[in-house]
Amino acid sequence: MIDTHCHLTYEPLCNRVDDVLKRAVEAGVDRMITVGTSPEDSVRTVALVERCEKVYATVGVHPHHAAEWVDRGDFDATMREVFRNPRVVALGEMGLDNHYDDPPIEDQRRVLQWQLEIAAELNDGSPIIIHNREATDQILEALRDSGIPGGRFVFHCFTGSDRELDDVLEFGAMVSFTGIVTFSNAATLAASAKRVPQDRLMVETDAPYLTPEPHRKVRPNEPCHVVHVAKFLASQREVGEKEFVEVVDANAVRFFRLPV
Repeated sequence: MIDTHCHLTYEPLCNRVDDVLKRAVEAGVDRMITVGTSPEDSVRTVALVERCEKVYATVGVHPHHAAEWVDRGDFDATMREVFRNPRVVALGEMGLDNHYDDPPIEDQRRVLQWQLEIAAELNDGSPIIIHNREATDQILEALRDSGIPGGRFVFHCFTGSDRELDDVLEFGAMVSFTGIVTFSNAATLAASAKRVPQDRLMVETDAPYLTPEPHRKVRPNEPCHVVHVAKFLASQREVGEKEFVEVVDANAVRFFRLPV
Protein backbone atom coordinates (compact mmCIF):
# COMPACT_ATOMS: atom_id res chain seq x y z
CA MET A 1 0.00 0.00 0.00
CA ILE A 2 0.93 3.69 -0.08
CA ASP A 3 1.89 5.96 2.82
CA THR A 4 0.64 9.27 1.43
CA HIS A 5 2.39 11.53 3.96
CA CYS A 6 5.65 11.04 5.83
CA HIS A 7 8.83 13.01 6.51
CA LEU A 8 11.81 10.86 5.60
CA THR A 9 14.10 13.92 5.69
CA TYR A 10 13.40 14.46 9.40
CA GLU A 11 15.60 13.08 12.16
CA PRO A 12 15.95 10.30 13.05
CA LEU A 13 14.46 8.77 9.88
CA CYS A 14 16.89 10.60 7.59
CA ASN A 15 19.81 8.80 9.23
CA ARG A 16 18.34 5.33 8.57
CA VAL A 17 16.38 5.73 5.35
CA ASP A 18 17.50 2.42 3.82
CA ASP A 19 16.39 0.47 6.90
CA VAL A 20 13.10 2.42 7.06
CA LEU A 21 12.35 1.59 3.42
CA LYS A 22 13.25 -2.06 3.98
CA ARG A 23 10.83 -2.35 6.90
CA ALA A 24 8.14 -0.60 4.89
CA VAL A 25 8.44 -3.01 1.97
CA GLU A 26 8.41 -5.98 4.36
CA ALA A 27 5.12 -4.67 5.79
CA GLY A 28 3.61 -4.31 2.32
CA VAL A 29 4.12 -0.55 1.94
CA ASP A 30 5.60 -0.29 -1.53
CA ARG A 31 5.36 3.49 -2.06
CA MET A 32 5.72 6.57 0.13
CA ILE A 33 5.35 10.32 -0.32
CA THR A 34 7.88 12.36 1.67
CA VAL A 35 6.56 15.84 2.30
CA GLY A 36 8.56 19.08 2.18
CA THR A 37 7.98 21.63 4.93
CA SER A 38 10.38 24.45 3.99
CA PRO A 39 12.31 25.40 0.85
CA GLU A 40 15.44 23.81 2.33
CA ASP A 41 13.57 20.68 3.35
CA SER A 42 11.93 20.53 -0.08
CA VAL A 43 15.39 20.47 -1.65
CA ARG A 44 16.23 17.54 0.64
CA THR A 45 13.05 15.66 -0.32
CA VAL A 46 13.94 15.98 -4.00
CA ALA A 47 17.48 14.76 -3.38
CA LEU A 48 16.12 11.75 -1.48
CA VAL A 49 13.66 10.64 -4.14
CA GLU A 50 16.32 10.81 -6.82
CA ARG A 51 17.99 7.84 -5.14
CA CYS A 52 14.91 6.03 -3.78
CA GLU A 53 12.61 4.77 -6.51
CA LYS A 54 9.82 3.84 -4.09
CA VAL A 55 9.52 7.39 -2.76
CA TYR A 56 7.93 10.53 -4.23
CA ALA A 57 8.37 14.10 -3.02
CA THR A 58 6.30 17.21 -2.36
CA VAL A 59 7.53 20.78 -1.95
CA GLY A 60 6.03 23.36 0.35
CA VAL A 61 6.31 25.56 3.44
CA HIS A 62 4.68 24.44 6.67
CA PRO A 63 3.12 27.31 8.67
CA HIS A 64 5.69 26.75 11.43
CA HIS A 65 8.37 27.98 9.00
CA ALA A 66 6.41 30.94 7.67
CA ALA A 67 8.37 33.66 9.49
CA GLU A 68 11.64 32.48 7.93
CA TRP A 69 10.61 33.81 4.51
CA VAL A 70 10.09 37.51 3.90
CA ASP A 71 11.62 37.86 0.41
CA ARG A 72 9.05 36.80 -2.17
CA GLY A 73 11.64 36.65 -4.94
CA ASP A 74 13.92 34.19 -3.16
CA PHE A 75 10.92 32.15 -2.06
CA ASP A 76 9.46 31.85 -5.55
CA ALA A 77 12.79 31.02 -7.16
CA THR A 78 13.54 28.21 -4.73
CA MET A 79 10.06 26.69 -4.78
CA ARG A 80 9.68 26.79 -8.55
CA GLU A 81 13.08 25.20 -9.07
CA VAL A 82 12.44 22.17 -6.87
CA PHE A 83 8.90 21.76 -8.18
CA ARG A 84 10.24 21.10 -11.67
CA ASN A 85 11.61 17.71 -10.62
CA PRO A 86 9.46 14.97 -12.27
CA ARG A 87 9.29 12.99 -9.01
CA VAL A 88 7.59 15.87 -7.19
CA VAL A 89 3.89 14.98 -7.06
CA ALA A 90 2.31 17.78 -5.01
CA LEU A 91 2.65 21.21 -3.45
CA GLY A 92 2.70 21.44 0.33
CA GLU A 93 2.35 20.95 3.04
CA MET A 94 1.01 24.45 3.55
CA GLY A 95 -1.69 25.94 5.73
CA LEU A 96 -2.42 27.65 9.02
CA ASP A 97 -1.82 26.64 12.64
CA ASN A 98 -3.51 28.49 15.51
CA HIS A 99 -2.26 26.12 18.20
CA TYR A 100 0.83 28.25 18.86
CA ASP A 101 1.33 32.02 18.85
CA ASP A 102 4.62 31.79 16.96
CA PRO A 103 4.95 32.37 14.08
CA PRO A 104 2.27 35.06 13.98
CA ILE A 105 -0.82 34.20 11.97
CA GLU A 106 -0.10 37.15 9.67
CA ASP A 107 3.16 35.52 8.57
CA GLN A 108 1.38 32.21 8.10
CA ARG A 109 -1.30 33.83 5.96
CA ARG A 110 1.29 35.58 3.82
CA VAL A 111 3.27 32.43 3.03
CA LEU A 112 0.10 30.40 2.45
CA GLN A 113 -1.05 33.05 0.00
CA TRP A 114 2.29 32.98 -1.84
CA GLN A 115 2.00 29.22 -2.28
CA LEU A 116 -1.61 29.35 -3.41
CA GLU A 117 -0.67 31.98 -5.99
CA ILE A 118 2.06 29.69 -7.33
CA ALA A 119 -0.43 26.80 -7.46
CA ALA A 120 -3.04 28.90 -9.25
CA GLU A 121 -0.48 30.19 -11.73
CA LEU A 122 0.74 26.68 -12.52
CA ASN A 123 -2.85 25.65 -13.28
CA ASP A 124 -1.67 22.12 -14.07
CA GLY A 125 -3.93 20.31 -11.63
CA SER A 126 -1.11 19.59 -9.19
CA PRO A 127 -2.49 18.36 -5.85
CA ILE A 128 -2.01 20.48 -2.74
CA ILE A 129 -1.48 19.21 0.82
CA ILE A 130 -3.07 21.29 3.58
CA HIS A 131 -1.93 21.50 7.20
CA ASN A 132 -4.80 22.65 9.39
CA ARG A 133 -4.68 23.02 13.14
CA GLU A 134 -7.54 24.90 14.77
CA ALA A 135 -7.95 27.03 11.64
CA THR A 136 -10.52 25.32 9.43
CA ASP A 137 -12.70 28.35 8.73
CA GLN A 138 -9.69 30.58 7.98
CA ILE A 139 -8.12 28.03 5.67
CA LEU A 140 -11.31 27.32 3.76
CA GLU A 141 -11.80 31.05 3.23
CA ALA A 142 -8.27 31.34 1.80
CA LEU A 143 -8.71 28.30 -0.42
CA ARG A 144 -12.04 29.50 -1.79
CA ASP A 145 -10.56 32.95 -2.46
CA SER A 146 -7.71 31.34 -4.43
CA GLY A 147 -10.13 30.09 -7.09
CA ILE A 148 -8.41 26.69 -7.10
CA PRO A 149 -10.91 23.80 -7.32
CA GLY A 150 -11.52 22.00 -4.04
CA GLY A 151 -10.68 18.65 -5.57
CA ARG A 152 -7.01 19.61 -5.78
CA PHE A 153 -6.67 19.71 -1.97
CA VAL A 154 -6.21 17.11 0.74
CA PHE A 155 -6.61 18.00 4.42
CA HIS A 156 -3.88 15.83 5.88
CA CYS A 157 -3.94 14.47 9.46
CA PHE A 158 -7.59 15.40 9.87
CA THR A 159 -8.61 15.84 13.52
CA GLY A 160 -11.53 18.27 13.27
CA SER A 161 -15.15 18.16 14.37
CA ASP A 162 -18.09 16.78 12.41
CA ARG A 163 -19.00 20.32 11.38
CA GLU A 164 -15.47 20.95 10.10
CA LEU A 165 -15.50 17.64 8.26
CA ASP A 166 -18.78 18.57 6.58
CA ASP A 167 -17.32 21.92 5.52
CA VAL A 168 -14.18 20.29 4.09
CA LEU A 169 -16.21 17.70 2.20
CA GLU A 170 -18.61 20.34 0.88
CA PHE A 171 -15.59 22.28 -0.40
CA GLY A 172 -14.61 19.17 -2.36
CA ALA A 173 -11.30 18.24 -0.72
CA MET A 174 -9.90 14.84 0.14
CA VAL A 175 -9.44 13.87 3.80
CA SER A 176 -6.51 11.87 5.19
CA PHE A 177 -6.13 10.19 8.57
CA THR A 178 -3.06 9.34 10.65
CA GLY A 179 -2.48 7.06 13.61
CA ILE A 180 -4.41 9.52 15.81
CA VAL A 181 -7.63 7.92 14.59
CA THR A 182 -6.57 4.64 16.27
CA PHE A 183 -6.02 6.17 19.72
CA SER A 184 -8.40 5.10 22.48
CA ASN A 185 -9.14 8.74 23.32
CA ALA A 186 -10.09 9.57 19.72
CA ALA A 187 -13.42 7.74 19.47
CA THR A 188 -15.18 10.85 18.15
CA LEU A 189 -12.61 11.20 15.36
CA ALA A 190 -12.95 7.51 14.50
CA ALA A 191 -16.71 7.95 14.21
CA SER A 192 -16.18 10.95 11.93
CA ALA A 193 -13.83 8.94 9.73
CA LYS A 194 -16.66 6.53 8.95
CA ARG A 195 -18.60 9.42 7.41
CA VAL A 196 -16.00 10.24 4.74
CA PRO A 197 -17.06 8.93 1.31
CA GLN A 198 -14.73 6.15 0.30
CA ASP A 199 -13.56 7.97 -2.82
CA ARG A 200 -12.44 10.98 -0.73
CA LEU A 201 -10.40 9.07 1.86
CA MET A 202 -6.65 8.48 2.25
CA VAL A 203 -4.33 7.20 4.98
CA GLU A 204 -0.89 8.29 6.13
CA THR A 205 1.60 8.06 8.99
CA ASP A 206 3.01 11.61 9.27
CA ALA A 207 6.14 9.73 10.38
CA PRO A 208 8.23 10.22 12.44
CA TYR A 209 5.20 11.34 14.47
CA LEU A 210 1.88 9.81 15.60
CA THR A 211 2.61 6.10 15.77
CA PRO A 212 -0.72 4.22 15.60
CA GLU A 213 -2.00 1.56 17.94
CA PRO A 214 -1.00 -1.14 18.67
CA HIS A 215 2.52 0.37 18.54
CA ARG A 216 1.73 3.80 19.95
CA LYS A 217 4.73 3.78 22.32
CA VAL A 218 7.16 3.04 19.49
CA ARG A 219 9.35 6.03 18.51
CA PRO A 220 9.91 7.12 15.85
CA ASN A 221 6.89 6.28 13.73
CA GLU A 222 7.71 4.80 10.30
CA PRO A 223 5.83 4.28 7.01
CA CYS A 224 5.53 0.55 7.76
CA HIS A 225 2.92 1.43 10.40
CA VAL A 226 0.45 2.88 7.91
CA VAL A 227 -0.95 -0.64 7.58
CA HIS A 228 -2.33 -0.31 11.12
CA VAL A 229 -4.18 2.89 10.24
CA ALA A 230 -5.72 1.10 7.28
CA LYS A 231 -6.59 -1.97 9.33
CA PHE A 232 -8.33 0.16 11.97
CA LEU A 233 -10.38 2.16 9.46
CA ALA A 234 -11.34 -0.99 7.56
CA SER A 235 -12.64 -2.49 10.80
CA GLN A 236 -14.56 0.71 11.58
CA ARG A 237 -16.24 0.53 8.18
CA GLU A 238 -16.83 -3.23 8.49
CA VAL A 239 -15.03 -4.03 5.24
CA GLY A 240 -12.15 -6.36 4.54
CA GLU A 241 -8.66 -4.95 4.98
CA LYS A 242 -7.62 -5.95 1.44
CA GLU A 243 -10.70 -4.28 -0.05
CA PHE A 244 -10.11 -1.13 1.99
CA VAL A 245 -6.45 -0.89 0.99
CA GLU A 246 -7.40 -1.24 -2.68
CA VAL A 247 -9.79 1.71 -2.30
CA VAL A 248 -7.44 4.09 -0.48
CA ASP A 249 -4.52 3.18 -2.75
CA ALA A 250 -6.65 3.89 -5.82
CA ASN A 251 -7.58 7.23 -4.28
CA ALA A 252 -3.91 8.07 -3.69
CA VAL A 253 -2.89 7.06 -7.21
CA ARG A 254 -5.66 9.20 -8.69
CA PHE A 255 -5.13 12.21 -6.44
CA PHE A 256 -1.33 12.35 -6.64
CA ARG A 257 -1.28 11.13 -10.24
CA LEU A 258 1.12 8.31 -9.43
CA PRO A 259 2.12 5.65 -11.96
CA VAL A 260 -0.26 2.70 -11.83
